Amino acid sequence: MKYWNRCCQSKARPLAVLGVAVLCCMLVQWIVSSGFTRSKCPQSSFFELQRAYESLAVAQRERHVSSLLTIGTTTNQERSTTDKLIEKASSSSFHIKQQKKNSLTPMLLEGPDKFISRGKAAWSENTVLFGRPKKKTGYLTIGIPVVRRKLEGDRYLSSTVSSIIAVTSDTEKENITIVIFMSDFNKTWNLEMSQQISEIYSEHINTGFLQVIHSPRNIYPDLGINANLNGDSKDRVAWRSKQNIDFAYLMWYSKQVSEFYLQIEDDVIAASDFYADIRNLISQKIAIPWIVFEFSRMGFIGKLLRSETLPRLATYLLSMYNVLPCDLLLTNFRILHNQVSPIFHKKGLFQHVGKISSLQGKLAPWTDKSFKDSIDFTKFDIKVDNPVADVISNMEAIPGSLPENAYLTSNDMSFFAVKSLRANDFYRIVYPKPINISRITVSTGHPVRRTGAIKRALLKIGNGRGEIGERCIPDQPVGSFYYGEFDSEIQEYVIPFSVKCISIESQQNVSKMIIIRKIWVTTQS
Repeated sequence: MKYWNRCCQSKARPLAVLGVAVLCCMLVQWIVSSGFTRSKCPQSSFFELQRAYESLAVAQRERHVSSLLTIGTTTNQERSTTDKLIEKASSSSFHIKQQKKNSLTPMLLEGPDKFISRGKAAWSENTVLFGRPKKKTGYLTIGIPVVRRKLEGDRYLSSTVSSIIAVTSDTEKENITIVIFMSDFNKTWNLEMSQQISEIYSEHINTGFLQVIHSPRNIYPDLGINANLNGDSKDRVAWRSKQNIDFAYLMWYSKQVSEFYLQIEDDVIAASDFYADIRNLISQKIAIPWIVFEFSRMGFIGKLLRSETLPRLATYLLSMYNVLPCDLLLTNFRILHNQVSPIFHKKGLFQHVGKISSLQGKLAPWTDKSFKDSIDFTKFDIKVDNPVADVISNMEAIPGSLPENAYLTSNDMSFFAVKSLRANDFYRIVYPKPINISRITVSTGHPVRRTGAIKRALLKIGNGRGEIGERCIPDQPVGSFYYGEFDSEIQEYVIPFSVKCISIESQQNVSKMIIIRKIWVTTQS
């Protein structure tokens, strides 16, 4: 028997060696045929995600959706939008071959787990600036990413937090945690704003209702490079890429704080009884499969997910961070998880009130028309005393409405109403003598519905060099209106010195009523 075993072992040993050699040869051949070289290894995980998404895109375009996703029938609009994005993704192949030199940092490539580079306890300690965790898991976490904005944009956050506090009871606060993520690259500003928040809301910081966190700078790769399917500028690509990474970090931190997670922005107002409305919708839809509920019809505002879903969404945002904006990625994520159509609450629970975008040079006058409550938007306007001037217009006014109503600063509710507009109609402000102006702001139309807004108009100025009464010709264009709004400071338009007159000139015919709501002119010494 012993001889037989030794004989078998002596014969098996060469066979084993031969088998290992054959496997090694096959492995080498596979590596060579796949083009998987040593230089690609550091980025393999990211490119595998990219290739998987490309394969999915091709499969979707060939209408094999049912076998891959089992998502049923989409609407024509959704199918059209998805097809366009898929076609772009497939045709560009994410520009991987052309952009190998723009490699990402290993920290980002390895996914959200890399956020916990020093161990979970140390990571939490180094992330939290103010606040403490509650003793038990809550019902709802509200995530608010915050970045620095120009001018009065810094006061948006306080309005947002105060509105949530005002409409929640003490019992509800015990089940809610607000996580404010200070994500600006300016660390000094982050710390200053965090300190202000801790002082204003010290009571809520101490109870765990409010937490303030920040992130290490090295979670971000070089922004504004690599895949860009929308034809955006480099600045815009960098802005939306950073936004995706911010959201992923905030979600990863919040994944075990509460049962559900709701994300809003730092320039919104919460509706009355929003917490009860959220709980009611969740209980009503308990029998149906869902991945996200939407309590606002705008961007990434008011999107609710189960906290257990956050790691998957965070990973998805990171893997596609520079491919698409966050709202489109959320739509794709929803469809990939078998929820074909969005599920909206019948009324919006979070109203967007800010006009200063976190993207430099951009106005953001967006509002949710389905918002539950009415809001006095005049309290968010800038407050300045306009310099004395004569106001004239050739626009056809509604009887009883005067052009100077829009220029009055003593009455917030006054405005100038026009029956209709013709191209080249003007609204002109003429000063007794030339003045230096630092900022011109114009708001038109209804602040929520956006009806009655001047969508295509040009603002011009004229220089005056003579005495009082000299005729002023507005011959220098300053900039264009954006969805009925104009703000030279936000839009970064340059106003020349020595302005004698300002003119708003229509660039289209409009048969409906137009409202010039308010004009503010800020002078400089």
